[in-house]
Amino acid sequence: MVIYLATKNFNKVREILHILNTYQEENPDFYIELKEYEGDLPESLEIYDSYQDNAVKKAQYVYHQVLAPVIAEDSGIEFLELNNFPGAFSKRIFPSLPQYEKNKAFVNMFKDLDIIYRKCRYVCYAVLLINFSSYYVFEGKVEGYVSSEVKGNNGFGYDPIFVLPALNKTFGEIDIKLKSKYSHRAIAFRKMFDFIKSKPHIIK
Repeated sequence: MVIYLATKNFNKVREILHILNTYQEENPDFYIELKEYEGDLPESLEIYDSYQDNAVKKAQYVYHQVLAPVIAEDSGIEFLELNNFPGAFSKRIFPSLPQYEKNKAFVNMFKDLDIIYRKCRYVCYAVLLINFSSYYVFEGKVEGYVSSEVKGNNGFGYDPIFVLPALNKTFGEIDIKLKSKYSHRAIAFRKMFDFIKSKPHIIK
């Protein structure tokens, strides 16, 4: 069964495919094919203040083009001391700054604070859209804290400043195999794959 993937973010595609490959190795009787959507995907689709709404909008847009099941996701980082800002706006804040400068700005904001005030979480909402009005939503969250410095060259986005307590390393310091075991995206997509595995008729 083929499902289209509604993203133009190479790093997200790479991670999602890695999560799927790992899941299929663990579940040999499970098989889906994720196909990258090759058409245009306007950034203007992401205008909402909720992850779910952004993901659904992207999935619906691609569904109109391919008339087949679609997977989309939206994700972000939430700083608890900032009332969960930037959340769904994570990609859109400070548009003139490169990602490294955004990461450095948040590190500087929190670096002199006690760890209890540096708490943050990564959030992912993954949407499986069957047709324009029928879809299922899967959430993944992982708790951590802001690093005292930008660390690591792996991952993307805010990974180099998100410390996972279980490893005491940023997502930027670990490889994709390890990140795909612990990340918010892995949690959300594993829930989705479990759902598809239990209801394979949904996307036939």
